[in-house]
Order: sequence, then structure tokens, then C-alpha cells
Amino acid sequence: MLRIDNKYYKALLFVLAILFALSCAKSGRDFEVFVNAGWKIINNKDIYQPPLVRGLDYFYSPLFALILAPFSKLPIIVPQFLWVLLSYFFLYRTWFLCLKYFDYSKFSKKQYNTWLFIVLILSVRFLRDDLAQVQMTIFLLWATLESMGLFNRGRNITGAALLALAINIKLLPLVFIIYLFYRSKFKAALLTCGFFILYLYIPALYLGWERNNFLLHEWLGVINPLNKGWTIESDNGPSSLVALIPVYLTNTVGSLPYKRNFFNLNYQDVFLIVNLFRLVFLFFTLIFLHTLPFRGVNNKIRQFWEMCYLFILIPLIFPHQQQYAFVYIIPVFIYITCYFIANWTKIQGRLNYWGWIVIALIGVNFSPIIGSDIITWFLYGLLLYYRVLTIAVILLIPILWIIRPKDTNNKLIG
Repeated sequence: MLRIDNKYYKALLFVLAILFALSCAKSGRDFEVFVNAGWKIINNKDIYQPPLVRGLDYFYSPLFALILAPFSKLPIIVPQFLWVLLSYFFLYRTWFLCLKYFDYSKFSKKQYNTWLFIVLILSVRFLRDDLAQVQMTIFLLWATLESMGLFNRGRNITGAALLALAINIKLLPLVFIIYLFYRSKFKAALLTCGFFILYLYIPALYLGWERNNFLLHEWLGVINPLNKGWTIESDNGPSSLVALIPVYLTNTVGSLPYKRNFFNLNYQDVFLIVNLFRLVFLFFTLIFLHTLPFRGVNNKIRQFWEMCYLFILIPLIFPHQQQYAFVYIIPVFIYITCYFIANWTKIQGRLNYWGWIVIALIGVNFSPIIGSDIITWFLYGLLLYYRVLTIAVILLIPILWIIRPKDTNNKLIG
């Protein structure tokens, strides 16, 4: 059997990684939309209006378009290939950033390898989607974890610059600014706000003040969460609360001819209910933080557990989140898997037959088994149609709560 440190095994993995990166890069993917925005911005065109590449709108910042502008003169395969390679590095770095929060010194080599293997199995569905679409979520996850690690080491300026850049590119990590304030990391939070404002207006040095302001106004218009298009998403791709709740509350046109709504409410009622659910999930944040505002948390595993809830929250409350957005929940897989391995003896005695069935039904949604080439396009489409993945992600919340670090010692292992 090939060992993980076998040089031939490593060489094989390297070749397969390069081939996969090439297969992702050779045709038009989402990154082509980003690079095209770079071409538009240096050619004095509105990056948020047609003509569109691949029929997809650009929802990212003017600064990101300007950063990618130099790559717009290259064949699209080049920037896409380079981004997939960078995503490999971000993913590698993400694993080791997460490890810093755990005391796994009691793990045997077999336990450690089992931990890594299960996390990969649970994550590969979303990693494949993100890499195949040449998307940004792996970068956003890494940038969030890297910046939080920098803050923990007192490197507030570097951490703030990185987190603000991630937020500028795509607003998803914005939740972590609120978390920093709540956990009394005021300097880190304020610096992040400052860098975010700076990044908004840096493009004015090239674009001019008026054009930059125009593009910022256009950007805020297309990402406004109150837009009607962000309230009911009936297509099979989106997987956030905006995609889950409305299809069960009102009659929508989907990809399959099957009924899925229990009610037939009007748009205003659906809009209100969706936003109430968003508020409920935001309220759960206070339950997970479990302390009054402006109090720090010094225990590493406790902080990681709190961040895990935020990583679940982000793809749920933001609109237009595709399946690859759930790359953000990889730290949740890391935490839950570590807990089960570390406490396996106790868990075996406590979980009954039905408990294991529930865990299996939830877990299978995060496995590579859920793929159109395995379960057929029809079953795969049916799961998307009824938003089963989103429901499974929500069910991770009570599991995460049940296996929280104990209040007495905030320890996970043992």
C-alpha cells in the first residue's frame, strides 16, 4: 500500500491536480466573467451592464475588476489555470490554519489521517464545484481564517487589510467585522472598516472620482439584498434561505413539474417571512456567543466553535448563494469530525440506532455520492428542487450546539 509520504504517491497527486486544473481552466467559467469585468473597466465600460459573458452578471467590486484587468489581455485559460493553482494553496493553508485551534496531540497517526480523510469526503462536493467553476469561495474562506489568525497574534494591520480585501471582493465575510466588535477586538474591527473604505476609493486614482462613484453606485444597486430578485429564487442553483423558504410558501416555477409549496402567499408576505427567518438565524448568533457584548474569548477551541456557526450563517442569510458557497462550512466538518474521533468511545455508548440514522441522512448530503453522474440527473435535480442540501446545512446547527466545548474547561478532546 502506498503511504501518504511516498514520493510516487505525491507525484501522482501532483499530476492529477495539474490535469484537473487544466480541465477547469480550458473552457469559460465564472472567472471569465471576473476577467471580462477587468477588460471592461479599463475600456471605459460599465462592468455591471450588458454585454455579458456566458450570460452572467458581475456582482463583485470595481477594485476586483481593476486587479484582474492586466489578465484580460491573456487567453482566458491562463488566469483561470493560475487561479485554480492558487486555490490549491489556499485550501492547503486553510487546513493548517484550522489545526492551530485544536489540541490533537493525543491523536494517533491513524486518528489524524481518519480526521483528514473524513473532512475531505464531506468537503469534496463543494470543493469540486468551486474549483470547476473557478470561483472565489476557497479564497474567501482562507482569507477569513488567515485574518482571524493574524488578529489573534496581534497583527491587526495585516489582518485588517486582508479581511477588508475579502469583504471588498465579495461581502460574505462582513459578518466577521460584527464578530470582532462583539469580542472586543475594537482595533482589529475599526482597522478593517478603515481598509474597506480605502479599497472602495483606491480605484478612483485610475478611474477618476466621478466614474468610481458611478460604479460604486451601480455595484450597491445590484447587490442590494432588498431587490425583488433576491427574495424569491426558484431556480435549482441557489441554496440559501432565499432559495429555500419561498418555494414552500408560494407557487414558483422550477425546473420540475412537481408541487412543492404548502401555501400560496403573496410577495409581500414571503418577503417579510424570509427576512424574519434571517433575523432568527442572526439571533442564534447571540446564543452561540453565550456572553454579553464586548467580552473577549481566550480559549482557542471556543473561538473556533463560534466561528463555525458564522461559517454556517453566511451562505444561509446572503442571497444568490450557489452550492459552492458551502465551502464556507468546511471548518464545521473539521470541528464535528474531530469531536467524534476524540470522543468516539463515549459517543458509541450514547447514540442509539435512530441517532445514527439521522446523522447518516444528514451526512450523505455532504458526500461525493450526491452527484448527477452517480445518483442520476433526475434524483440530483430532485434534491436541488426541494432544497435538501440547504435543509441539511441547517440541521448542522443543532449538532454543532450539542457538541459545543464544555463550559467548565472549553475542551473538545478527551
